[in-house]
Amino acid sequence: MTNLKNEGTKTMATRIRLSKGWSIVIGLVLVAVIAGSALAFSVSAKGHTFDDTFTKWVTDSTAGVMVGVVGGDVGPGAYAGQILAMNTVGNTTTIHAIYHFNGSKHAFTADLNITQDESAGTAVITGVVTDGWLKGASVTGEYNVLPVCSMPTPGNAYGTLCFQGVLHVQVPK
Repeated sequence: MTNLKNEGTKTMATRIRLSKGWSIVIGLVLVAVIAGSALAFSVSAKGHTFDDTFTKWVTDSTAGVMVGVVGGDVGPGAYAGQILAMNTVGNTTTIHAIYHFNGSKHAFTADLNITQDESAGTAVITGVVTDGWLKGASVTGEYNVLPVCSMPTPGNAYGTLCFQGVLHVQVPK
C-alpha cells in the first residue's frame, strides 16, 4: 500500500523544483532582453549626434566660475563650468573651459576650446567629452551672448549677461 503522505510530499518537491527552474529561465530571459536593449542603443547611437542646450552665466569673474541650466538630450538639469584660460586679441576671445552637464537623463564633462566674436556676440565651440555619458565623443557647438538674459541669473557677476547655446555631441561611427 502506498503512503499518501509520502506521495504528496514527492509531488510538492517536484513542483518546487520546476518552479525554481522556471524562475531561473525567466531571470535569464530578462537579463538577455536588458542586455540586448543596451546593445541596440549603443549600436544605434554610433554616428548619432546628441544636442544638449545650455544657458550659463559667470558667478566669479576672477576664478572663471560659471553656473546655469541644461536641457536637450541630457534632460533638464544643472550646468557648472570653469574657465581655465582666456585671451582676447582685438574682437576675438579664445577660451579653454570645462563644461559639466548634469541632466536628469545623462551627465558628462567636456574639455572645450571656444572662439568668441566680441563684435557679433557669438561663439564657436570644439572639444571632447572627457567623462560620463558618451565619453570620448567629439563636441561642436555655439552660443550667443545675451546682454539681458531671458531668465533669472542668481549670483551673476555681470548683472543680466548670459550665454545661451547648444553642444552637439557626435558619437564615433
